[in-house]
Amino acid sequence: MTTTIGRTVLLCHDLDASAAFWADGFGFRTLFQGETEGFPLLHVGPGRVDEPGLWLVPLPEGGAPLVRHGLPNLVLYVDDLDATLARLAAAGVEPFVGPDADAETGDRFAHVHDPDGHRVVVVQLGTTTDPA
Repeated sequence: MTTTIGRTVLLCHDLDASAAFWADGFGFRTLFQGETEGFPLLHVGPGRVDEPGLWLVPLPEGGAPLVRHGLPNLVLYVDDLDATLARLAAAGVEPFVGPDADAETGDRFAHVHDPDGHRVVVVQLGTTTDPA
């Protein structure tokens, strides 16, 4: 049996600002944009519509994004942390943690916030990461 993660939902104040963050910072593109029963939906991701991506959905009136206890909402693995941080910096986004490295695994990482305060951990895996 194969199970694959399809999408993660992020509640957003401004869909356009969120889409720009993901496009400018990570190279995500719009995979689907439409409405279901009058409810706007925006699917963005780095690949195809059948690969993992993000549903960006508007916050209900008076609602707040799910940002709790300083925990990350999302962890992204990248091939080149420095290049990704440069893209984010060009879009006006600076890390609030890192960049730093794990001496044991060689993983490099930084934490950034999206426009709605979702905490995103960006990781470049080290060469000593155990695949198990």
